[in-house]
Amino acid sequence: MTQVAEQSDEAPPLAFERRTRRRLSKFGQATTAMVILSSLADACNYGSSLIFSHMLSAGAYGDLTALLALTTIVAVPTGAAQTVIAERVAVLTAKGDDDRLRYLIRYASAHALTLATIVGVIYIACIPVMKSTLGLQNIGPALAMLPLVVLAVLIPVFYGVLQGMERFIVLGTLTLVVAASRIVFGVPWVLANGGAGGPLFGQALGTMVAIIAALVVLRGYLLRRGTGAAASGLRRIPDRRTLAAAGAFVGFALLSNLDVLLAKLYLAPHAAGEYAALVTVEKAIIFLPSAVAIVLVPAAAKARAEDGSSARVLRLSALLVAGTLLISAIPPLVAPHLLLRIMFGAKYQAAAAGLRPITAAGAALSLLYLLVVYTVAIQDRRWGRLLLGGVLIQVAAIALFHNSPTQIAWAQGVAITVILGLNEVFYHPLLRSERWFFGRLRGAEAEPPPDER
Repeated sequence: MTQVAEQSDEAPPLAFERRTRRRLSKFGQATTAMVILSSLADACNYGSSLIFSHMLSAGAYGDLTALLALTTIVAVPTGAAQTVIAERVAVLTAKGDDDRLRYLIRYASAHALTLATIVGVIYIACIPVMKSTLGLQNIGPALAMLPLVVLAVLIPVFYGVLQGMERFIVLGTLTLVVAASRIVFGVPWVLANGGAGGPLFGQALGTMVAIIAALVVLRGYLLRRGTGAAASGLRRIPDRRTLAAAGAFVGFALLSNLDVLLAKLYLAPHAAGEYAALVTVEKAIIFLPSAVAIVLVPAAAKARAEDGSSARVLRLSALLVAGTLLISAIPPLVAPHLLLRIMFGAKYQAAAAGLRPITAAGAALSLLYLLVVYTVAIQDRRWGRLLLGGVLIQVAAIALFHNSPTQIAWAQGVAITVILGLNEVFYHPLLRSERWFFGRLRGAEAEPPPDER
């Protein structure tokens, strides 16, 4: 009897460990596939930045970088929807509830279409203000960005569904198509003296192709008319969870893009172009480990649903991201002048002193992005307040130090590092054990109790 009792007591921990090992093994395999495809997409993205930095003048390249940053900020609320949808799809897929899954896809698509229409109308009205505020060389690139802004609001729905279904090869392939389209269409456009609008319009065409391809892949899950899902989606008012997720992604988008817009306001056109070159390196560092964050969402959602905790998944993800960051940060830290000369040419050499601080900023932002995705996946509504407060730190730092691209790079690096340190102490630690320091006061789990989310 004693032996039977002891076996029954040990069974739950053993089952938990087996589930954890299987989950982490699958996590590693999925991460490998996404890393390969994401690396190719990143190579296209940053290869296009290098190409256009040479083909365009420094001022026109600054226009292109500022507009791409603005696109990211505009599309962020539905970018948050990708993570929310992926988490819900992962749970429904695990339950085998295909009917609710089909309803969710049609419902979310209709809601995103409504938002895309509203965003498009607002963007058209703001084009004249953008031209004067950002000091654009001409209005053409702003007009070329209109379809990209609209489609950028739609595509996260389909990416989220594929992510939640763990169709990572399809998802990675589509992101590669979108990235390559900027070069395929943009280079001939620039050669024909079309200016900075070509890469923007080319990316819009690639996004349209990706949406069509996603519809083909998901055709078995597309609900027909008559269910009321689309009508409900068109009328949907965002709930507290969606608003909290959007707030977290908006905060991150501001932290990773607002410095570009502030540099455009504070600096002369050529100096703003130099800072755009620094930011290109920063963006490469930020999103190089993004494949880990994509795989993290369904893994964390399932771990939390089955075991009540996803802290192990977060720490494994942070370890993988840190390893990638250590490798990617070596060139800008060791040979900043050589890297800038190879990537952008001699006209950007004056900004070399800012490469080390912007590299630190990119590394910290990469870990912050992982935390954004994680906190949305576990429905932690309180964490977004850290990012919104961090935006104030960032703006204040750049407002005090903005006389050169190097000063803005240092302000950005210090501000983002401070924000990451505050998370480590008060929220979801990436390095220390949850029981270490505040563990006995807050409990062993990284997630907050349900009444705090």
